[in-house]
Amino acid sequence: MPEFIPRPDLLFAKRVLAVQPHPDDNEIGAGATIARLAAQGAEIRYVTVTDGSMGTSDLSTAPAKLAERRRGEADRAAAILGVTQSIHLGFRDLLDSPLLGLRERLLQQIAEYRPDFVLTCDPWLPYEAHPDHRNVGLAVSEAVSFMGFPHVPGAPKQAPPQPMVAFYGTARPNVRIPAGPYWDSKWRAIGAHETQFAEHFLPVMRAFFEAQAGGGDGFHEAFKVLHPIYLHFNPGAVDA
Repeated sequence: MPEFIPRPDLLFAKRVLAVQPHPDDNEIGAGATIARLAAQGAEIRYVTVTDGSMGTSDLSTAPAKLAERRRGEADRAAAILGVTQSIHLGFRDLLDSPLLGLRERLLQQIAEYRPDFVLTCDPWLPYEAHPDHRNVGLAVSEAVSFMGFPHVPGAPKQAPPQPMVAFYGTARPNVRIPAGPYWDSKWRAIGAHETQFAEHFLPVMRAFFEAQAGGGDGFHEAFKVLHPIYLHFNPGAVDA
């Protein structure tokens, strides 16, 4: 199949829509690549779907207060990476999972922003227990796939070019992007999420990620990069 459907090159992206379920997912999954693309001059818009309000083990922390703090952390992290714009959709963490409504919102985002790549988490990750990760990844995939169908709710009457898709947090990567000097930027951005990662825990977390992302030529971030044709009735997507 690759000879018929060439794999898109994520590093050639000029405009990227990075859709994350929670306020820290883009940094964890793709922070170095986002920083690299921004440094190359790409425009990057963050879309954060949920408010992250369930992301605490502290019973005394009110969800509404946590959501407010996490929004500020997300915006600071995005600024560290050079993100052009941040949008928060405000779905409630873990509690709102209306796939149809989310797909419509994402169709509108894609139609307005006209990205050449959409970046998000892989909804087909084996053993993924979090419904926000599954629902957001699926909604992104559906929005990209249905972009050219004007009767689909939320789809534009005149569709822009269909964007390519890059999934992070994937078990079947087909691209590994060298992080280079942007690996440190990734971790500075992750460190901005103070409600999620205590300062003493960050070195442990970083060591864990580096054990997974290392190689003879340095650290990498892994993606499943697909042409949208693979998102409908195409068993070849598994090995694409």
